[in-house]
Amino acid sequence: MLQNRTSPARRATRIGLTMLLLGAAATAASALSFTTTSPAQVEGLDGWTVKPIFTVGETIDGYTPPGILDGLGAQKLNGKVVRVYANHELGNSAGYVYSLANGLQLKGARISFFDIDRQSRDLCDAGLAYDTVYDRYGNVVIAAPQINESTSTINGFARFCSSSFYDKGDYGFADDIYITGEESSNGSQWALDVAGRKIWACPMLGRGGWENVSAIKTGCKDQIALLMGDDTVSAPLYLYVGRKIKGGSFLERNGLAQGQLYVWVADNGDLTPEDFGGTGASRAGRFLPLDVRDVAKAGRPGYDAQGYLNDVTLRAEALALGAFSFSRPEDIHTNPRCGTQAVFASTGRGSVYPSDDWGTIYVIDVEWNRCRKCRKGSDLPETVPTSLEILHNAGDLAIPDAGIRSPDNLVWALDGQIYVQEDKSTQLNVFGAVSGREASIWQLDPDDGDFTRIGEIDRSAVVPAGTTDSAPLDIGNWETSGIIDVTNLFPTPKGERLLLADSQAHSVRDGVIGGSTKLVEGGQLFLLSKKRDPRCRD
Repeated sequence: MLQNRTSPARRATRIGLTMLLLGAAATAASALSFTTTSPAQVEGLDGWTVKPIFTVGETIDGYTPPGILDGLGAQKLNGKVVRVYANHELGNSAGYVYSLANGLQLKGARISFFDIDRQSRDLCDAGLAYDTVYDRYGNVVIAAPQINESTSTINGFARFCSSSFYDKGDYGFADDIYITGEESSNGSQWALDVAGRKIWACPMLGRGGWENVSAIKTGCKDQIALLMGDDTVSAPLYLYVGRKIKGGSFLERNGLAQGQLYVWVADNGDLTPEDFGGTGASRAGRFLPLDVRDVAKAGRPGYDAQGYLNDVTLRAEALALGAFSFSRPEDIHTNPRCGTQAVFASTGRGSVYPSDDWGTIYVIDVEWNRCRKCRKGSDLPETVPTSLEILHNAGDLAIPDAGIRSPDNLVWALDGQIYVQEDKSTQLNVFGAVSGREASIWQLDPDDGDFTRIGEIDRSAVVPAGTTDSAPLDIGNWETSGIIDVTNLFPTPKGERLLLADSQAHSVRDGVIGGSTKLVEGGQLFLLSKKRDPRCRD
């Protein structure tokens, strides 16, 4: 087991439900038979169906997860249960107070686990995913300022956004690991040791408003590599390459303690989306090394007490190298069929780059074979040749509002398709003004660029007793997030594609969500599935 609790597959769990529709508690249910009583907040399209798993406001085995569900990861815990790790993108002072194993109380972002029965696909347990925190010095956190780097005695993590989970052995990792970042000013990257229930700060990965990381193959058994998106206007794309230390600490043996940060530079000198744009356009470039620390400048403006560059200084150094500035980097995910290729979304920022108001989806190819032949003990690369191609930009369409708008979270699934979620961020155009469509989920074919809507936010079912949608006419106010492919983790009929995602009901903040519960806002964890048409042949 990954925590000091009895296996949910071998015991009966009393589950107290805060009934959103009725606004009252329901009777306890069997540990392996809990299903949310709230209707789906997303409607499936084009043959896709939605199964809600959990709705914010419900309590499972004494644990009440807060709102703003975001990044997800999952693993098969045993033959009966899939464990899901879920971020809550709360500000560092938001949410109710929770406690670590040493008694320290914190507010702010956190990571929950949700256990789902593999057969019924119903929820059977939930709780906090960690009980111990290690700060940027590698010390156990016994006081909140070790996390918030300020004077608050209770503020904790800030805005855990998207995330990535890797089983031991995947992309060279030595442990089961869940990596997430703080999407905030001077945010840190954090790595969760899921077996040990310990979460570690990763200062060598640099500071930023981190959206996500995605591991890629390096060809070196003693090295790992992560592509990283800094969710900030006019931010570059980063690559981290780390060397693993056998027998070292959790960070050391997973390559997160010693390494090199790089930044992407176009070979032809292009600097912004105004230079490089248009569906089908491509650019050659390379990742150039960028120092994240200068011990001699520790404590000076732009540097922290350890000498790490703050996010502003780091971006400035990147720009000085000629780094390409994306409109606003978002999620990133590696092609499961090609470990050196990834899909990357930039959600658009029309006030800065008018040609990228609707956002852009890129495909990245990292060409290690052009920079080195790797063997054990090889030096970290001096540069990493890389090419980028624009797969989709709705601004190129006759009706941009009919394309994939403001792309945010995404996954490159095992079926070869890319699944993309929208998060309204247009500035020069009104999201949904022409199409009338709420924020949607799309299937995007990387081979021919075809795109199909497979899901759309449904706000007709919001509204639990005692809660209200404060912005019912604001198209795009709600979003979906955290999408991952879980097809191989559950028993699935041949041809079924099974995705896990969550919704963020930003304008639902009262009733059982607000007040003393401090759940912040509504939302839902759900499965999105499509079975093969029985009329189709293999």
